[in-house]
Amino acid sequence: MSDRDPHGSESVAPRPRVCVIDSKEIGAAYARLDECAVEVRGYLPSLAQLNPRTASGYDAIIVSCTERLLLSPAFRSRVRKLTPSARLIAVMASPTVDNLTQALALGFAGLASRDVTPKALDRTIAAASRGESAFPRGVLSALLETVSQFAVRVPGRIGGPSLTPRQDQVVELIAQGATDREIAAVLQISQSTAHKHVQNALRRLNAKTRSQLVAAARRPVYPGFVS
Repeated sequence: MSDRDPHGSESVAPRPRVCVIDSKEIGAAYARLDECAVEVRGYLPSLAQLNPRTASGYDAIIVSCTERLLLSPAFRSRVRKLTPSARLIAVMASPTVDNLTQALALGFAGLASRDVTPKALDRTIAAASRGESAFPRGVLSALLETVSQFAVRVPGRIGGPSLTPRQDQVVELIAQGATDREIAAVLQISQSTAHKHVQNALRRLNAKTRSQLVAAARRPVYPGFVS
């Protein structure tokens, strides 16, 4: 028996249901949204008009954003109320490493530039709707390079256990407040692998908490020093 539709048509995956947060000050979140393979269920002028229960009904929420907004206490408070139950994607002009760091810290599921192609935004929305993190590869690479350079500059632990280069990267991201999910997004690894790196680093430096891990990794240990 064939699994195909009796009329010969193949099943089509449903389009992600999205809500769009435009802004009077910033303008439309994305000018070519009508070319994207999504089902727009609503347009709102502010995140303040969206509550966690309503937000959870969408596959993704596209938010028109600026650097000023990412630093706004009121905006950050609204985002933090929504991210536990919803997948937010910040869309802004020319995202930077700082923007990515702020978006990760706030729990955004994705970040995209306003000039990306509709297909690229479709991929970002699809990844977010599947529960994955979706951030620009170029900005991720720049952040990873910054983290790697910092790890090289950190004084070594003379006479004590040392971390692997990957563990150094993980510790620096932890120092910035990143969760395992956010570490996985930056390093482009699975969340379980990120968690394993954290646990291995904790054991290697005999730390019980993430804050202790950061402190231990950044403190030089010299012969005869007792912590």
